[in-house]
Amino acid sequence: MKRIWMIPALIVLGGLLCAGPAGAQTALKSPQSVKTGLRIMNQVVGHTGRLIDSKSYDIVPREGQEFEAGAALLREGIASEPAAFKSKVDPLIEKALKASTAMGDAAKTHDDAKLASMHDQFAAAVKLVVEQFPEDLRPKPGATGPGGPPPGAGGPPRS
Repeated sequence: MKRIWMIPALIVLGGLLCAGPAGAQTALKSPQSVKTGLRIMNQVVGHTGRLIDSKSYDIVPREGQEFEAGAALLREGIASEPAAFKSKVDPLIEKALKASTAMGDAAKTHDDAKLASMHDQFAAAVKLVVEQFPEDLRPKPGATGPGGPPPGAGGPPRS
């Protein structure tokens, strides 16, 4: 008799384990705003990296405005989510915004090493934000636009 109840209980338990935090997050109330905000933030990381590689330093600070727009869309997308989720994501968004501003300020120095370091910190901060969301909302790796990067886009990898 106990065996009859054990199988359904294991099925239910397995379903609950699979639906963990990522499963709960896939039901975001504004997934399109989240997806667009994450895509914009990711695009700015890629674009600023290419600008730094090509030594187009004067354009880097302006990218901060686009990043702020992406962050605003992301915040709008999570506005009606549970407080626990927002309290986890909001500080990460703030950290990424500060890293974006710091990188823009560093661009004014035209210091290659400092800019590379600031861009790495910026990219890491954005990665932390992106990782808080389910796979289906995250930008595709290497994608810098709706169809991904054009052939030959970007400079050589920085070391």
